[in-house]
Amino acid sequence: MSVETSAWNNWSKSRVSRRRALLDLGGLGALGLSLSVLKRAQADGGSVDKTFGRAKRCILVFLNGGPSHLDTWDMKPNAAAEVRGELTSIETSVPGIRTCELLPQLAQHVDQLKIVRSVSHSCSVHTTGVATMLTGVQHATPNVDQTRALPDDPPHLGSIFSSWRGWKNHLPPFVSLPTLFQAPPVTGIWPGQNAGFLGRRHDPLVIRGDKQTARFDLQDVVYAEGLSPGRIKDRRSLASQFDTGWSRREQQFADLDVSYQQAFDLLHSSGLKTAVDLDREPTKTRERYGQHLFGQGLLLARRLVDSGLPLVTVYWIDPTPAGEGGGEFDSHGRIYHHMRQRLFPPADRALAALVGDLTERRMLDDTLLVVMSEFGRTPRINAQAGRDHWPHAQSILLAGAGITGGTIFGATDDIGAFPTSDPIPPEDFAQTLLHLLGVPSDLLLHDNFGRPIPASRGTLIPGLLS
Repeated sequence: MSVETSAWNNWSKSRVSRRRALLDLGGLGALGLSLSVLKRAQADGGSVDKTFGRAKRCILVFLNGGPSHLDTWDMKPNAAAEVRGELTSIETSVPGIRTCELLPQLAQHVDQLKIVRSVSHSCSVHTTGVATMLTGVQHATPNVDQTRALPDDPPHLGSIFSSWRGWKNHLPPFVSLPTLFQAPPVTGIWPGQNAGFLGRRHDPLVIRGDKQTARFDLQDVVYAEGLSPGRIKDRRSLASQFDTGWSRREQQFADLDVSYQQAFDLLHSSGLKTAVDLDREPTKTRERYGQHLFGQGLLLARRLVDSGLPLVTVYWIDPTPAGEGGGEFDSHGRIYHHMRQRLFPPADRALAALVGDLTERRMLDDTLLVVMSEFGRTPRINAQAGRDHWPHAQSILLAGAGITGGTIFGATDDIGAFPTSDPIPPEDFAQTLLHLLGVPSDLLLHDNFGRPIPASRGTLIPGLLS
């Protein structure tokens, strides 16, 4: 019996016990509550309610491909060589918490980070893992690859937030950059990155970046030649006169009208155009993040939330030339070569710069920072000196919005295969993020047929809020 198989059997038994315990709670589950949540709320005098809406803005960093938790935030130095790998750990700014030797800059900001080691689900391929983590809904076909986005997919958490909050001051509630992730052989973007059944009106505004120049622009939000702001206003007024009742009855026309209004708002959003202009930042600041697309993307995210835009998703883009290792953290072979040469140095620098920048600007009080991926990597190093997909354990980082830094939540077994305490399914993680963003727990969404669907079916995790 392999190490992974034995660990899986033990963890499956523990899941059955936990499930029985939850069933014993009866109606509490239907209310989206657990006994631990109620006890914690009572003991703290209702402190869970005090955390609602504490994050006025959010930067969600998604490291595509699945970084190895065993080589970053959940290292196992006492395990066998084929489990622990060849990297050593270093001290951080918090005594007793150690991290990978390849993350020296981020290690100095661990006092601001909550390290969560027990995120777990069952989607073992990239497309379904991405969808599951970004939507908080376990994908219907967890192990079927080559899955593309469909109109009836569950929406990205940012799109849920968008449907609740809406546009304000000509600014969209949800932006993604520097692109939406897609890769062959999948046709189109991967699921989980857009609004799905909520409709295109709640898709993210995508601010595209150029890998070669590490610059961003709003090419899709420009005036047509000879079209002045005054003429656009006249056209908007004329269009409203043709906004008849029959078009309102059709969803496609309603979506078109909303999209038209959104485009109109963007054309009048000087704040957005200013935020995207990174030349307004001092050269020293730009260099601090790294002069590559991922680093400049994190800098842009900070500028966007600082200008009033509430939620930004930043996807990892490998700064090295195309073709070197596929570009993502998906290291099935030569994992330590890729970590040292192309993955960790730019990621460490950029993430450390972002945490430091937010701290210095005193933005962390009401800014939520999330660093995550679709899954972790296998406990055992394979024959190609790499690690394969492993959705059963993933480490993520949280910071800001009242979350206590320099702490660890959850744990995995001796080989990092499965959670041994505080397992976090994506549903519960999503509910906790939405709670921090002030999205009501009883919010109902409506699919393409008008059927009501809960925005989240998860349970709040108080331990992540403190």
